[in-house]
Amino acid sequence: RGPVRDIVLLNAAAALAATAGVAGPEAVVPALADGFARAAEAVDSGAARALLDRWIEVSRRLAPRLPSR
Repeated sequence: RGPVRDIVLLNAAAALAATAGVAGPEAVVPALADGFARAAEAVDSGAARALLDRWIEVSRRLAPRLPSR
């Protein structure tokens, strides 16, 4: 797989841990490990790609309605 994937998954793990809230320093490593596993499953199953595709579709539909600067 590789280092780029690892960094993407670690970044997602940190975001998931931050969103969930970490009770204290001793909970950081387990929270990151759990987030890493969840992110890997989302990427490997195609769920992350499917969500990205939906966000792209919605943003393209909404873009013409946004005021221009």
